Amino acid sequence: MTEDHMSNNGLDDLFNMDKGSQRMNLLLNDPAVQDIRCNSHDRIYYTDSTGSKFIENMFPGPAQYEAYIDQLLLITDVGYTHLKEAKAAVIEGSFRQDRTAIKGSIFIATNEITRGAPVLVIRKQPTSAISLDQMLEQGMLSVPMRMFLEQSVRGRLNIMIAGGSGAGKTTMARALSAFVDPSCRIVTCEEIDELNLDSSLRLTNVVALTSYRELDERGALVREETLEDLVRHALRMRADRIWVGETRGREAYALVKACLSGHDGSITTLHANSASQAIKQLVSYVMESGMTEEVARDQVSQAFHLAIQIQQVKLGRRVVTEIVELESVREGGEQRRNDLWRYDFASDSYVQVGSPSPRLKAALERNNVNYMDPNHFMQQGAGGWAR
Repeated sequence: MTEDHMSNNGLDDLFNMDKGSQRMNLLLNDPAVQDIRCNSHDRIYYTDSTGSKFIENMFPGPAQYEAYIDQLLLITDVGYTHLKEAKAAVIEGSFRQDRTAIKGSIFIATNEITRGAPVLVIRKQPTSAISLDQMLEQGMLSVPMRMFLEQSVRGRLNIMIAGGSGAGKTTMARALSAFVDPSCRIVTCEEIDELNLDSSLRLTNVVALTSYRELDERGALVREETLEDLVRHALRMRADRIWVGETRGREAYALVKACLSGHDGSITTLHANSASQAIKQLVSYVMESGMTEEVARDQVSQAFHLAIQIQQVKLGRRVVTEIVELESVREGGEQRRNDLWRYDFASDSYVQVGSPSPRLKAALERNNVNYMDPNHFMQQGAGGWAR
């Protein structure tokens, strides 16, 4: 990296420009850098398109490292300005767009739980949204899958996007937003501001909500707005679609209720290793509200239409490994799934293993989208997609 990577985003004015701060600024401003992981002042790693890198002797000592974290807090929404004054084991938040052009979030594990140096993790977001067409060019999905996903969003299907950490779930959600009718009102609910749909010039009717915690000087909780609260608030904000950045608890019940009460086209992401696990995960989250497993399964299968599974198969290569339709029919103790597409690891290809059910086609038609078989569409050479 060179000085050319530096941008006028206010970082230089905030930080004392010692050598460590300069090098960290270069990393923050380099568009190729995806994340930065600081285990201590002299154990710092970052990831770019070529893999994980280790930097030795970034800061001369712990004091300079902690001073840098203090300055970093000033351009985020975490609510603290000094690491040592924060009465918290964990600090997390997003970069404030009125203070820096950097997009992303920070996570800090303080010495209350590390018993040593604070651990800092910075996750960066792309400066511009990646489109489905770009994903297609990168081999992340096939042409029929891309066409089907566009139909699904235009037809306002409710979708869960699953995958591991860093698989590209949020990136996929942002890509799908390109097919939302601009007249739709979207309310996003997140603990960390990552979707950034409200920054789109095309989607102007977007409200972004983030969770909130207020602590007193002793670290005791004074007031809190949880993700579950945000989804409930969204129901009162006349939203057409409700998008939850990541579902991982009781907010699942509120989201399922929203999907069942006319908020078609809602989307959420989940951490899971397969589409099947993602469905089970969502059921277990709904059960946290007090529902029985049988009722929770039924509610989830009625509320959501599709599960999209994304996986990082090798360094820098992510693929959509499954697109699965949720069916309301039960087989034994589980809801039946209709597998639509699957990635074949051996041949590095995408295989269509099923067709959408009449229920799914009817859901599309209710929202003025007539399902077109992508393979048939390609064979006809329509729309320039036959390639």
